[in-house]
Amino acid sequence: MSQEQHAKPQAKEVVKKASNLPAQINLEELSGQGQEFVTARDQKLPILKLLYANSPVLDDTSGKYIETAKQGDIYSETSGNLWKGKEGVIVVPCLYINTFNEWQDRGDSPGRPVKIHTDPSIMSETTRGDDNKDRLKNGNYVEDTGNHFVFILDKDYNPVEQALIAMKSTQKKKSKTWNSMMMSRRTKGKKGFFTPPTWSTTYRLTSTKESNSQNHWYGWVIDFDSYLNSADHLKTLEVTQSFYQTAMKSDIFGKVDFTEDKVNQSTNSGSTPF
Repeated sequence: MSQEQHAKPQAKEVVKKASNLPAQINLEELSGQGQEFVTARDQKLPILKLLYANSPVLDDTSGKYIETAKQGDIYSETSGNLWKGKEGVIVVPCLYINTFNEWQDRGDSPGRPVKIHTDPSIMSETTRGDDNKDRLKNGNYVEDTGNHFVFILDKDYNPVEQALIAMKSTQKKKSKTWNSMMMSRRTKGKKGFFTPPTWSTTYRLTSTKESNSQNHWYGWVIDFDSYLNSADHLKTLEVTQSFYQTAMKSDIFGKVDFTEDKVNQSTNSGSTPF
């Protein structure tokens, strides 16, 4: 016999694992673990807003100062993300809620609305004050506010962060226009044309200078961008649909960071002078 025939079979290589530990953990399948008891009020949802003349972000003595920021730029307080006003930001409108936010005057305010009313009849209990605000008998004022809960996307349409765009005063008309744009949107399906879920559509928001006889300010410009209807968008759709479902089931206003929005109340009610 040849040496090859007499050769002993080689022992198979044994790979030892650490005691009781799996060789691999699929973290994707365990998504969300550790957050089972986190509610809406345990989170912070930023208000996406346009920067105005006395924004802390534009004040070089403020800890929030951003050197590259300009009036009319778009800013997220929680993340610190900044988008140039002319270039804009891509958002997915996931849910809309119209509210009537009751505020105390700055200095007396807890930093968020005293109460968020959903019944428009509260406006019948107000009278227009000398400051052009709708005042209740208790001295508080009420703002008719269009709340657009959105998911911000990057240039490749990947999810970046959740946010609230609160449109009031001069911007409330923009809110109504945006709603009309969404309601009138049609796309063709197997059974004909239908209005797609808002969380499957994207819009580009930019800013523009606006004015009246007394003030100048920056306002929103809203343009339809695209449908999230390709295979490349499936993961993004999962995220935007999930945000919609969560917002519908939870106290979504409980997580809104109203702190910075309150600063606006002392100087304007939607029309920001600069």
